[in-house]
Amino acid sequence: MAEHSRRIIFLASLVVLGIICALIIYFYQIFYESDYFLPGVQIASVEVEGLTREQATDKLNALIDESYQRPLMFYYQEYGYPTLLNKVSQRQDPAAMVEDSWRQEQKRDIKSKLFNLDGSRSITYYEQIIYDKQAVIEMAEEWESYVVVEPVNPRLEMEQQGLKIIPGQSGQTINIDKTLENLPSGWADINSDIKVPIVIEEAQPQITEKDLKSMGELARYTTWYNTGEIDRSHNLVRAAYTINTRVVQPGGIFSFNQTVGKRSFETGYRDAMVIVGGKFEPGVGGGICQVSSTLYNAVLLAGLEIVERHNHNLAVAYIPTGLDATVSYGLQDFRFKNNTQYPIYLKSAAGGGGLTITIFGHLSNKKNITLEHYIDQVIPFREIREKDPTLAPGEEIVETKGMPGYVARSYRVFHDNNGGVVLREKLATDRYSPLNRIIYIGEELPPSEGEAVPPDQIEPQPEPNPEPNPETGLEPIPENEPPVDFNQGEGYE
Repeated sequence: MAEHSRRIIFLASLVVLGIICALIIYFYQIFYESDYFLPGVQIASVEVEGLTREQATDKLNALIDESYQRPLMFYYQEYGYPTLLNKVSQRQDPAAMVEDSWRQEQKRDIKSKLFNLDGSRSITYYEQIIYDKQAVIEMAEEWESYVVVEPVNPRLEMEQQGLKIIPGQSGQTINIDKTLENLPSGWADINSDIKVPIVIEEAQPQITEKDLKSMGELARYTTWYNTGEIDRSHNLVRAAYTINTRVVQPGGIFSFNQTVGKRSFETGYRDAMVIVGGKFEPGVGGGICQVSSTLYNAVLLAGLEIVERHNHNLAVAYIPTGLDATVSYGLQDFRFKNNTQYPIYLKSAAGGGGLTITIFGHLSNKKNITLEHYIDQVIPFREIREKDPTLAPGEEIVETKGMPGYVARSYRVFHDNNGGVVLREKLATDRYSPLNRIIYIGEELPPSEGEAVPPDQIEPQPEPNPEPNPETGLEPIPENEPPVDFNQGEGYE
């Protein structure tokens, strides 16, 4: 009897073991050898239970295509900016998402798989939508004119009693990161058209009234312009207004081009004379270089650090030769660094033919500085006479009066309280090209055969140019060089 019981138990054990082995093989095949996703599995909110990878890819692709075409509206109060979800999200590859999810499924532990055979718990891959922050930043540039209010720095005004502080005003700016947080975070959240509020925050002025109270004048510089040149004066005043009340924080770099912006008709600038290819021509923004040159000299006198500066191709009238600073948007900039421990404040005023730029800062940084410039070489201009068939015989038109070129050195000299020289800093050696004198003349009628040409009608031959110095490559300074009239325009811009 006992032997019979043992046989029954043995046979039962074999049956149980067989069942267990069969179950192990069964679940192994389901969990690790099956080509189908298990219950509860989702990819980007798409249920893929019982689907092959190819079927899951097709289903996911349909969802992503539909979601990416969802209308998206960024808004603030009455302003709205319509777009599509695919304009602000990174394109995700459905096939790659499915393959990655499949690999993660193969690594999921058997306990998790076994206890979720009923699909009661969701196993979700790629829940989050990936957004393109740079795309939103670029869109925000279009929102700015509607929703951004620039803060106004407090400013200094001169009155009879002295300097008066005019209070500033706060503004408002866009918080890109918080605006992004308002976008749908997951694919499951996209079930209708999307409306996203633009998050606005208060923007404070760069400087406070308290800062201004501790400031004093570090330096000022004035240049003069002809108010009769209406368009040039307009450009000059506009640029001067743009840099007025600007603040440069300690260690900060001021860029003239970045501050003033692009010179175009759309931004309010007009045609005036500029230097192009070594000659004066009408161009948008003529007159602006007088502002940058005036600022350059004020910055030098304040003892600030020059980061970038370029001289004109031709000499200009409003500033000493060697102390100008030309600018051309996208090509040449004037930049300086606030190398003090306190904020720097710019005051720019234009009117009545005078442009004055004053630099304020902490008076502990006030220095005794003078500027020097020397002309090492005068480069004579040539007279060029060209025949013009549209002119009457003997008629002459002076196209350009001519202007010599120069080689000039400039220095910034630091003095002590007694006027003694502490430091003599060389700024630059600049070369300015000559502007040739060009005269158009009418063609003379040819003389009859045998008729002599009067001596006073014989066109003089130009004298040969003097030989350049073999060491410097510069032409010698002519003796008794007459005074130069620089009033030919303002230079590059």
